[in-house]
Amino acid sequence: MFKTIIALGMISVSLYSNTNNEKSSELKLPELKMYACGITRVAFIRELTKSFEEERNISITLNKKGGVGFVTKGLHDKKIEIGAGCRAPLKNDIEKDIWGTQVAWGALAFIVNEKNPIDNLSLDNIKKILLGKITNWKELGGEDKPITLYLRKGKKSGVGSTARKLMFNDANISFSPDAIRVKSSGPIRKGVISNEYAFAIDDVTSSSRTKGVKMLKVDNIAPTKENISHNKYKLRRPFFIYLTKKPTKWARQFLNFSLTEKGQEIISKTGTANLAEAVGKNDDRNFMFQKFLFQMKSR
Repeated sequence: MFKTIIALGMISVSLYSNTNNEKSSELKLPELKMYACGITRVAFIRELTKSFEEERNISITLNKKGGVGFVTKGLHDKKIEIGAGCRAPLKNDIEKDIWGTQVAWGALAFIVNEKNPIDNLSLDNIKKILLGKITNWKELGGEDKPITLYLRKGKKSGVGSTARKLMFNDANISFSPDAIRVKSSGPIRKGVISNEYAFAIDDVTSSSRTKGVKMLKVDNIAPTKENISHNKYKLRRPFFIYLTKKPTKWARQFLNFSLTEKGQEIISKTGTANLAEAVGKNDDRNFMFQKFLFQMKSR
């Protein structure tokens, strides 16, 4: 009798153990490792990854900090399988084997403190502020107060490199040496919120969601989603998803999902202009080209 009880107990333990192992196996999901720059994380990546996780039953690990350089280095060092950022890959040693597919539109935003009475600036005057040729708000119709200019360190950040190319057609042009330079866009927005006489460059998606910040019109055109989609606001810029030469299965599927009708709809619902709804000159061809580029390069 005692031996029978022991035997039944051992069978029960074995069954319980097997059941737990089966549950553990069921709970372990495939994993996709991804980095995204701060702007694309805020713009649409968080919502896009959440939907993809639910649809494909996969777990996506996503960074909480880091800019475009951090993302591309992660791909280069094979720490991640896929990335997202707000500029095209550069032709340097780290990024030369990374290719980007555009999935959405962002835009440069020129921001001031919400208390600043200035609502509109000409592009020419914005250039002069960045170059240090205009240094007082009085020169722009504001108070007789010096302009506190906030900029990102270096010239290769998403915002910094795009501003140089779009506005000056010169990736290496130097901005004012008197600017306060910080590591990321978050501290720039905090600086503008805390300083009534600050001026900075940011992206529309981040600035539009930040209290205490005012986005300026440029040549009387506001950086709205509609104006970006219609290419009326001339300082729009592409948002990319990055892959390497030999992408993994899940990385390919995520990028493909981003270009589908559902993926584009998710991007639009975040308030970011997607490729599908862009109706500027040649925008329809661009959307077709991005799909073709993905199909060709991801084989």
